[in-house]
Amino acid sequence: MAIRFLNKQPAVQQLSDEELVSRFSATQQQTYFEELYRRYMHLAYGVCLKLMKNEDESRDVVSDVFKILFLKLPTADVKSFKAYLYTVSRNECIAKLRHRKAESEKLAKYNHLENSPDDFMENDGFAALFNANPSMEQEVERAVGQLGDEQKTCIRLFFYDDKSYREIAAETGFTEKQVKSYLQNGKRNLRILLEKELRKHTT
Repeated sequence: MAIRFLNKQPAVQQLSDEELVSRFSATQQQTYFEELYRRYMHLAYGVCLKLMKNEDESRDVVSDVFKILFLKLPTADVKSFKAYLYTVSRNECIAKLRHRKAESEKLAKYNHLENSPDDFMENDGFAALFNANPSMEQEVERAVGQLGDEQKTCIRLFFYDDKSYREIAAETGFTEKQVKSYLQNGKRNLRILLEKELRKHTT
């Protein structure tokens, strides 16, 4: 009677990182990826927490990181999964932080507009609406787009690009007096447009 010896596959937990990556890349079987997740989820979380300084945001980034890895691993040239994971985690955190900074700067810009000396957007209801509804930023952008070319240009250069009157004049060919006039009229027209939008949301 012949004896057959079966080639028993090693348990997933016994495979090295490199073997898990190789097998996942070749088969797309989730079991191999899940083992990588089990081993390194806490490492990714630690990297993200160090950079994001926020537990909830860090968990969200870790989730995004492993989604990225799931898609990229099969075609990536991975020498060390641990190093690759660190790089992806770090890059994703940096991207999120840059986005957060950009959003924070935009909000600071609009807060500045609200509190500017010439009472631009002085309506308290506008502040409440903007804080409660982030999509209001789109309304501001839409309102800017409705301004005349000169006013629109000066508004964008002054508030979006932080240009001074002198710099705007040099860039556009307007006199500084014209720049000031276009800004004043543009801000007044923006206020009118945005107050119309405010009334639509509050009636």
